[in-house]
Amino acid sequence: MVGFKPTHGLVSMDGCWPLAPSWDTGGPMSRDVAGCIHMMEALDPGFASKPVALDEIGVAVAWLDDAEPGVALRVEAASGCFPDRERIDFPLMPTNLDPVFWREVAGVHRELFAEHADLYGENVRAKVERALRVADEDYEAGLQARNRYVSEAARALEGFDLLLVPTIGTVAPPRTIPERKLRPPILRFTEPFNALGWPALALPCGNAEKGLPASVTLAAPRGKDDYVLNVGVALEAALASAST
Repeated sequence: MVGFKPTHGLVSMDGCWPLAPSWDTGGPMSRDVAGCIHMMEALDPGFASKPVALDEIGVAVAWLDDAEPGVALRVEAASGCFPDRERIDFPLMPTNLDPVFWREVAGVHRELFAEHADLYGENVRAKVERALRVADEDYEAGLQARNRYVSEAARALEGFDLLLVPTIGTVAPPRTIPERKLRPPILRFTEPFNALGWPALALPCGNAEKGLPASVTLAAPRGKDDYVLNVGVALEAALASAST
């Protein structure tokens, strides 16, 4: 499966129950990049599909050292489809942004939870209670940290057209792992683009540990949705050609 997270705010969230509004983004999933493009053409009338050449793209590669060896190998091989590529130190999302997310969760649930806390499942109840405990000073500090992170990410990508990273640092984990332990490593490479509001495309890039599929993400600054997807079409074709 291929999934695309558009620029934050590009696709209307009307009719979707919010989680944290400044992080929430609706986007398509499909069997291939072309399917995501077809859906984006419907979701965004201004979307433009245009062929691109991989040898004309400057790609920054990051986070391979933080992934499992098999996943890193597959993602590095995918980066090899771009002749002009370079490993960089791209910042992961700082943990002090978390209070911003949780305060927004609290805003969504505050009144509903006050009236119907007994109807919440144990797992969700604990998360809402955590959200409601966020202090004002932590929230304000988180907003400032988020602004700094946006600036740091933009500086890190200067001189490149897009960023290439592992979608997740591992292959699919066993379902027996408790959620509290599972969430941090699963979200580590995806949360940054929600915090930044950048478009990000995840697509398969071959099998890694235990014969399970790995995934690579292409991301770029806000507003470059069509570019990310058009590059994704070319990368998907290159990976398919390399596997035959």
